[in-house]
Amino acid sequence: MSDVIPLFSIAQYATRAVCLIIVGIVAVNILARTGIFSRFTKISRPLCRISGLSDGAALSIIAMTVNATAGKSMLAEYHRDGKVEKNEIIPALLMGTFPVVFGESLFRVQLPTAIVLLGPFVGGVYTLLNLFSAFLQAMAAILYTRLVLAHKSGRLPVASGNANANASELPEITSITLETVREGVRQSIPTLKRVLPATITAILAFYVLSLTGLMDFIGMAFNPVLRLAGLPGESTAALVAQFMHFSAGYTVVASLMIEGVLTVKQAIITLIIGSMVVITMIYIKYSVPLYLSLFGKDGVRISIITYASSMTAKIICISLVILIF
Repeated sequence: MSDVIPLFSIAQYATRAVCLIIVGIVAVNILARTGIFSRFTKISRPLCRISGLSDGAALSIIAMTVNATAGKSMLAEYHRDGKVEKNEIIPALLMGTFPVVFGESLFRVQLPTAIVLLGPFVGGVYTLLNLFSAFLQAMAAILYTRLVLAHKSGRLPVASGNANANASELPEITSITLETVREGVRQSIPTLKRVLPATITAILAFYVLSLTGLMDFIGMAFNPVLRLAGLPGESTAALVAQFMHFSAGYTVVASLMIEGVLTVKQAIITLIIGSMVVITMIYIKYSVPLYLSLFGKDGVRISIITYASSMTAKIICISLVILIF
C-alpha cells in the first residue's frame, strides 16, 4: 500500500512529536501552578451538568482543546488522585475528541486545505462530516454517562474539587514566575517519563512495520470497505496518498474527480475511508502507547473502545453519504 517511510522523515516526526508533548505537558502544569484552571469552573460546571462527568474530567476535556496529550495526561493524573472515576475516563476521552477535531478542522489547516484542493462543496461537506463524526462520539459518551452510569449508581456522578466551591473559595491566580515554572517542570517530569519512552518506542516500531510491509496489509484490510461502497480500484491510490499526508490524499481525489474517475459521492466516501486509515495509523503510532503509558493495563481496553467508536462514527457518515447523494 505504501512506500517505505524514509528514516529522516521518521526522525523529523519523532523530534516534532517529542517537542510538542514536552511543551504541552509542561505548559499545562505551569498554568496549573498559577491557579488559572480554577477559573475554568465557569465552563466546567455547565459541562459537568450536561455530561454527568466530575469536575476533574470536565477540566481535562477543556485542557484537551489546548493540547490533546496534555489534557489526556491531566485526566490520568486526576484519576490517580481519585478525582476522576475509572468509568469516566473513556467518556471524557470521547467528548474531548470534538473540540480537538473542531479546532483542527476549522481553525488550523484541514478546512482551508480541503476547500482549496477539493473545491468548496466537496471540501466543505467532508469537513462537516469529520465534525459530525466527532459530534456523534461526544453525544454517545454523554448518553452513556447520563443513562448508563446514572442508572448504575442511582445518580449522576458528583463533580469533585472546585465544582462545588464558591467563587470566594477559589484559589487566587498568581502570575507566572520563575518558581511556578520550576514547579510546573518538576510536576511534569513523572508524566514525561511515562509518555516519552512509549512515544519514541511506538514511532520506531511504526518504522519497522513500514519496512516489513505490514502497512500494506493494513491498507488491504480496507479494500472490502471500498468494494462495499462501490468505489473503483483507483480509490486505493487516494488511500495511499492520504496515509502519507492528508493534503496528498486531497490532491489525488481532486485529480480523480477532474478525470471523471470519481463522482462527488465517491470522492467523499473515499476521503472518509482514507480518514479511517489515518486514524488506524494514529492509533498504532500514537494513541495505543500513550494510553498504555497513562492508564496502564486499562490502556488496552481504552484503546479498543475509543478506536471502535471512531470507526463506527465514520461508518455512519459513509452510510449517510450513500443515502443522501
